[in-house]
Amino acid sequence: MLNQLIYKIIEFELLCSIVSPEQVISWADDQILAYDELEEILLDLCVAKSEEKQLKILGNIDTNIENEAFELVAIELLKRYDSGLLDFFELANKLLVIHYHSSKLSPDSVDFIIWLDDETSLITEGIKELEPAKKNLHEFLTGIVEKHNKSNHSDLVKLSPFLFQKSRQLLQAGV
Repeated sequence: MLNQLIYKIIEFELLCSIVSPEQVISWADDQILAYDELEEILLDLCVAKSEEKQLKILGNIDTNIENEAFELVAIELLKRYDSGLLDFFELANKLLVIHYHSSKLSPDSVDFIIWLDDETSLITEGIKELEPAKKNLHEFLTGIVEKHNKSNHSDLVKLSPFLFQKSRQLLQAGV
């Protein structure tokens, strides 16, 4: 049985054109072959040829995990932005699309995306400068990355305190 978060991430990736409907179908086919338990959603995704149909299927997933999925997709979008695959306006548009499609994003994320949308309009009209908005966008997304890095670190401590302690001892010893 697949984690519901995976489906929500795929939904947001589809919204942001990170994956195509064909890739979703191929992924669903692979999952069906890989698991003994067949999930109805995978069958539905296999036969849904259009993005609209796939989004409708994926939209039925629990919305309580939307914020976590948003953050994970935002991290991927930041990587694409930093590598030059997305420009400021494309990134802002993708975040706005997720916001419009979602109902359970954190208030901080919603507030930032609304601010970003306003800011892009003002930049486009020549009222505001691009660089300060780029800096704020990068700081917002970097904050998400740092939050997830810290949570992964704390998960490691909970899962294996011995390995964490051993790793820290090796780092302190300079090994």
